[in-house]
Amino acid sequence: MSGFDPVDVVIVGSGMGGAVAALRLSQAGLKVVCLEQGGWTTPEAHPHARPDFEWERLTSFATAPNIRQWSTDYPVDTTDESTLMWNGVGGSTVHYTATWPRLRPSDFRKGMEHGCQPDWPFAYEDLEPFYDQVDRVSGVSGLLGDHAMPPRMPYQTRPLPPGPLGQVVARGFDRLGWHWWPMPEAILADPYDGRLPCNNCGNCQSGCPRGSLNDMSFTYWPKALAAGAQLRTHARVERIESDDDGRATGVVYVDLMSGQRFEQPARVVILAANGVGTPRLLLMSDTNRFPHGLANGNDLVGRYLMHHGLAIVEGWVDELTDNYKGVESAVTICSEFAETDVSRGFINGFTMHVVRMNGAGFQAFGSHSRHIVPWGAGHHTEFRKRFGRGISIVCMGDDLPLAENRVTLSETMRDSSGLPAPKIDYQLHPNDRRMIDFAIDRAVELMHACDAWDIAINRWDRFGKPYAPPAFHLYGTCRMGVDPATSVTNAFGRTWEVPNLFVMDGSLMPTGGAINPTATIGALALRCADYLATEFESIAGRAG
Repeated sequence: MSGFDPVDVVIVGSGMGGAVAALRLSQAGLKVVCLEQGGWTTPEAHPHARPDFEWERLTSFATAPNIRQWSTDYPVDTTDESTLMWNGVGGSTVHYTATWPRLRPSDFRKGMEHGCQPDWPFAYEDLEPFYDQVDRVSGVSGLLGDHAMPPRMPYQTRPLPPGPLGQVVARGFDRLGWHWWPMPEAILADPYDGRLPCNNCGNCQSGCPRGSLNDMSFTYWPKALAAGAQLRTHARVERIESDDDGRATGVVYVDLMSGQRFEQPARVVILAANGVGTPRLLLMSDTNRFPHGLANGNDLVGRYLMHHGLAIVEGWVDELTDNYKGVESAVTICSEFAETDVSRGFINGFTMHVVRMNGAGFQAFGSHSRHIVPWGAGHHTEFRKRFGRGISIVCMGDDLPLAENRVTLSETMRDSSGLPAPKIDYQLHPNDRRMIDFAIDRAVELMHACDAWDIAINRWDRFGKPYAPPAFHLYGTCRMGVDPATSVTNAFGRTWEVPNLFVMDGSLMPTGGAINPTATIGALALRCADYLATEFESIAGRAG
């Protein structure tokens, strides 16, 4: 096994958390190496210009590694969900939707509210300046004045155009008297920081070859590399090394191109490999001395996995909605039901996101609701009746963290390097199922207010199981807190058991609210990296 000279910091994972940490720490003058098991995704690698771009999105460019099966991926052993994950520079920002809301102040104090979730170890106000800083680099479109959220700094660009879909749905919300607002998106409506604005191609989840969408390979990594950070691609980390004093000393990885193994010593190790990859790596590390994995003396690593409860309701109206044009994700967010109201029969809340239905191929095959246009003699007539006239609503609920929802190591499945795949067990709590049922009823009510003449419901009853949401969001598996008995890290992502080992990704989140987590992951990573940069010498101790 070959080795490198020690560095100040080695980061595992180049996605939202890893890229944010790399930029902050390299700008502080630290010697930073980031290891990413995938490669760069070039603009021409995205399927946008191909005639079969919709098929490619479902196969070679699929969001789930079990479908994609690239050599740089690792499989996921599960029958409970379908995991969204991208192994490559930028992580899952390569093919996410860049939906960019922030957590609500109440999301940080669920323990105080009802006790079925923990409080965060700090408040919204403590994270707000880091949200702002991440927004400046990412480039966020939006509209100020949303009374459902605290006042915030100006957005980098105006909101993205809602199109006729936004107008039709706004009329429905107004008829019901429900709150709605343009969804903040890390997608540019105007040129910003040398990047092009969105061209409304409608294929966001195949990534953005233009750089209009906040893909870390377009936004953070050029800045981090210019600041001196190193990024090694096709570097699959096998384990974290540690010494007899209980300190991390670096990592061992295999170069997927040559098959050769390397050791990278470092004074501080940061894990930013997402809510599945980070606990997997901890569970694989130092098992000779620690049978349950590194930093896992309390058996909490991998537990409390959350995805958000999800459902999709779709309807069709007589008016054109142009639902295949514009950003794929949310045109509008409705926060009318985001806070707890126990009279509804459950705790916590949900949001409704008005999204688009993708292109003609997806809509012919049922779009999100699997409401397939019948094949045969009447197919074209029915397709013309529906195409461009649909409304799609994603209901997203704040799922409870359950200890039995967890990431462990598979006993039967391995990646191409022979390492055990992560095994995922996940089920929604009955409280969350009641919430999703209530949310579906409200979405149907909205469809009627929009004068929909057909309505389809998808409760994500997949794998033969009801309420099996796709794992678009991966968080909670190395939760932060104030008590070593009930958390894996402290409020700055520093593991309790290994003082120079940090987590800086969605694994830290004790709760997830009812919104997409990426903006929060970035803000968390920056807060943790800022602390590490300020306190580096006292944390790193002696040179590696």
